[in-house]
Formats: sequence, structure tokens, C-alpha cells
Amino acid sequence: MFIRSTGLGRTLLKAKVSKIEVTNLVPATLEKPKDEGNEPRRLLMVLEIVEPVHWTVRAFVEPKDLKEMILMILKRPSVILEGVKFLFKK
Repeated sequence: MFIRSTGLGRTLLKAKVSKIEVTNLVPATLEKPKDEGNEPRRLLMVLEIVEPVHWTVRAFVEPKDLKEMILMILKRPSVILEGVKFLFKK
């Protein structure tokens, strides 16, 4: 995948998804919470930026965010159709 950021000017980053998992890690520290019951579970998506630099980017997706993403996709049937086409594209 390709990523553009307003903070990096015209730099185009090439990335790949290296892991997706459900976790209760604390986003600020990337450590397990001291009190297991206080930290909510989130979807953690780890991206490896491979060009022009090598970075690891971690996105902690809250349940509310995931719901919004799914609703955005479901409201646009053309996005679903194109997504299915992507699955079979070489």
C-alpha cells in the first residue's frame, strides 16, 4: 500500500500490513496495563513502512472507529464491488 502524509511533504511511503490482532496494550507505552481490567481491548494494526525509510507504525483502532469504517464501506456498494475485484486482481 502507499501512504501520503501532510507532515512529510510530497514523500510517498510504501507500506505493508505485518500484523492485525486484538490487544489490551496501552497505546502510549506499548506495554500491558498494570491493572488488567482498566484498559479496553482494541484492534492493533501494525504497518511496516518499507520505502523510503523503515518505520513501524501501530494503529490502535477503537471499537467506535471500526464501526465507522465498516459503515462507510457498507454505505457505498461501489467500494464493496471494487474491493471484491481487488481480491482477484494480480
